Amino acid sequence: MKKVKDIMNKDIISVTEDDSFENVLKIMKEKGIGEIPVIADGNVAGVVTRDDMLVKQGVAPTPPVVAFWDLLITLPQNKEFVSKLSKLSGYKVSEIMSREYLKIECDEELEFAVTKILEDSKGFALVFDNGELKGILTKTDLINKAF
Repeated sequence: MKKVKDIMNKDIISVTEDDSFENVLKIMKEKGIGEIPVIADGNVAGVVTRDDMLVKQGVAPTPPVVAFWDLLITLPQNKEFVSKLSKLSGYKVSEIMSREYLKIECDEELEFAVTKILEDSKGFALVFDNGELKGILTKTDLINKAF
């Protein structure tokens, strides 16, 4: 049976607690990823995810919408929306990251990892070997590499 280390993503992209919202957003866009470990003093302090970026505690502004029958038109240049988005852009990673995350060991059976990831609402796990971050395992990795 396959192990977590056989399919995990070993190309770890991380940020620090002092990184900006804008920097994390740029990394997520450029790399096409949705979960980034946050490193502090050489250890994992948490994770920043797409959800953290968009809806953490309701801080993400929603552009106003005008409805004409079945047609919805967004107004992204609305002054209130632009102001809220600008404020959100000033956040640091430490203000939006999740400090709780699913941990799985490299040598775990893949079946165990799949069960844990499906039970966890976030849908990914950070993979460790003797306390050291070695990779990340996402639902996308599972679909692309395990089946």
